[in-house]
This record gives sequence, C-alpha cells and structure tokens, in this order.
Amino acid sequence: MLTSVVRTTVPLIVGALSAFAATRLGIDLPEAALTEVVTVLVAGVYYTAVRVLEERVSPAFGRVLLGLGLRGTPKYDLASPS
Repeated sequence: MLTSVVRTTVPLIVGALSAFAATRLGIDLPEAALTEVVTVLVAGVYYTAVRVLEERVSPAFGRVLLGLGLRGTPKYDLASPS
C-alpha cells in the first residue's frame, strides 16, 4: 500500500509547492482560490505528463517522478476490510 500512497501524494505535493510559489510571484487572486486552482492544475498536468512518459518512454519515469524511486505497482488486498 505504501507504493500507492506515495504515487498519489507526490504529484499533489508538487502541485501544492507550485501553488505556494505562484502566490510569491504576485499573481493577484485571492490566495485560497489561487491555491486550489493552481494545485489541481499543476498536479493534474504533472501526473498526466509523468504517466505518459512512464507508458511511452520508460517505467523509470513513473518510478522516480511519481514514486520517489519505489519499485512495483500498487497491490490491494481485497480480502481485508476497509
């Protein structure tokens, strides 16, 4: 499960850091709105770009840019309760 959590949170962290940087560039929007919009857009673009690279170029892109170097795909145990 660690792999799936890391692969999900890394793009969101990148988006949040980008939103923080955008607020420091003097973009004139309410901070909460700017943070939400930029976080979602950057995280979505980042995740999509890395997934395309992972599928079309090399799985190493996904492993490094989404999973902090972790190997393997997420595995879920269907027998355990949520």
